[in-house]
Amino acid sequence: MKNNAAKQLEEGRKILMKGVTGDKQAVKKAHEIFAALRGSEPNNAIVVAYHGSALTLLGRDAAQPIEKADKAEEGLNSLNQAISMDPNSKEIRLLRGKVCLRLPESFFQCSKIAIQDFTFLLDQYKKDANYLPKNQVQEIIKDLSTAYQNAGNEAEAKKVLQQLDEVN
Repeated sequence: MKNNAAKQLEEGRKILMKGVTGDKQAVKKAHEIFAALRGSEPNNAIVVAYHGSALTLLGRDAAQPIEKADKAEEGLNSLNQAISMDPNSKEIRLLRGKVCLRLPESFFQCSKIAIQDFTFLLDQYKKDANYLPKNQVQEIIKDLSTAYQNAGNEAEAKKVLQQLDEVN
C-alpha cells in the first residue's frame, strides 16, 4: 500500500468511527474515502472490509427499507469477500463480527458469523496471550455472549460470560 493510500485508510478509519456513533455525514464521507481506496486498491482485504463496513452504515442510515437492506447486504458481501482474501486478519474478523452483531438477526441471520469471528479471535488469544490486549478480549467475550443471545442460545451466552473471570 502506497503512503498516500495508507494515510487515506487511517483517515477513513477515524471518520468511520464517528459514523459508528451516529454521525451520518461521517458515514457518507467514510464511504467516499473507502470507495475511492477500493478503486485504487481492489486487492487490499482491509480496504474491502472497511468499504463493507461503511456500506452497512449507509444502510443503517438509509430512509427506505429496501435501500437499508440492499446496502447492508452489499456491505456484508464485501466483509465476506475481505475474509476470503485474508481469513486470518484480526482487524477484518473484528470488523465483520461487530457489523454482524449489530445487524437485525430476524432479517440477516448473521449471529453465526459473529460467533465464528469472535471465537476465532479468542482461540488465537488462547494460543498467544499477546495476540490481543486484555480489554479487547473482555469486549470480545461480551460481544460473543451477545451474539449467542441474538442466535437464541442463552445457555452458551452465559457460559461464554464465565470466561471473563479467567481473563481478569
